[in-house]
Amino acid sequence: MASRRALRVARAVAAKRSERLFLAGGVVRDLLLGRPIRDVDLVVEGDALAFARELALRLGARTRVHARFGTATLGLPSGGNLDVAASRCERYERPGALPDVDPGAPIEADLGRRDFAINALALELGPRPRVLDPFAGREDLKRGVVRALHEGSFRDDPTRALRAVRYANRLGFRLEPATRRSIVAAMEEGALDLISADRLRRELRLLLEEPERARALGILQGLTIDAAIHPRLGQRPGAIARLRRAEAWADRFPGAKTWVCYLLSWMGEATEEEVRGVADRLGVSGPERRRLLEWPDTVALFPAGIARQAPSERRNAARNLSPDELVALSCRLGTADARALRDAAPGSPGAGLSIRGSDLVSAGVAPGPSIGRALDRTRAALEDGRIAPAEQLAFALRAARREDS
Repeated sequence: MASRRALRVARAVAAKRSERLFLAGGVVRDLLLGRPIRDVDLVVEGDALAFARELALRLGARTRVHARFGTATLGLPSGGNLDVAASRCERYERPGALPDVDPGAPIEADLGRRDFAINALALELGPRPRVLDPFAGREDLKRGVVRALHEGSFRDDPTRALRAVRYANRLGFRLEPATRRSIVAAMEEGALDLISADRLRRELRLLLEEPERARALGILQGLTIDAAIHPRLGQRPGAIARLRRAEAWADRFPGAKTWVCYLLSWMGEATEEEVRGVADRLGVSGPERRRLLEWPDTVALFPAGIARQAPSERRNAARNLSPDELVALSCRLGTADARALRDAAPGSPGAGLSIRGSDLVSAGVAPGPSIGRALDRTRAALEDGRIAPAEQLAFALRAARREDS
């Protein structure tokens, strides 16, 4: 969270400019719930960019302006960001479009444009701080409910459907019945088809980057959002169980896991046509797209029963796979196979050699690529139990000399 000093300075700047200043949105929600604060949003009834420039000057902060929405992000010297926006109204020219912004609205109108009542809260940072709650958001917090502010919310901005799932999942809340009905109706009308692949991917990524993905997928399925994202995602048998296993196995594989890990786990066994359709719908590019498109071939490399393969064979097959792919593979295998795959993963302890190339050179082998190949063969023999640890050097020397003969 932004430092106390930053907020004190912000209040002083607002008082000097005779502008009302508020904390708004999720920060107020999380303060009331006693949860850790992720982001700090300041709302000014006035010229937000002029306010942000003056505040940045006093704090020695870097400023990044978002011209379309008249907002700014301040990078604080102590770390963290502070977002500044003018209180505003929004109009949607058509369903699914980005809104047209009208700055200068009263704070009550600004709160009325937001997605859910639990986010339509503001804390006035004046001489007498007070909470503004025009839509009974505090009552929803007590009841553990996510409630949309108006019936057409998910037609105006279909990404709010995924946001509703994310908040319900993160907070352990339930969706208010009318909100559930509105989401389902919007999905049946094809609301998600009206937004760009980039916006859809960003929201899905945020959802899959938070814990309890299996629970989130259960909520998505109940609202038919999974099929609305792409029909094939709505037809994945065992998807919830795979996500639950993926979360359980993620910490057992070395390396960082990303949202792609859970998307692959969700898909399970999939055809080339299916993964290409999902990649196109989500606008996935770069290495992430490559992992998706290669997924059917990756799955084929690791059938059930791989625990019976030679360890060196498994390690060779797994050597170029990312942690995302390894975890997604493990969640569709039995426990013994998943453990064998974990032991074959790059970075896992496996069978380590106690000899080096320099040992072979000292024994008379000429430097060159034959040494690397000899060490690879020795490692495989050690992993497969064909030689004892004490036999490494002798085996490597024989292998290197055969290479050079």
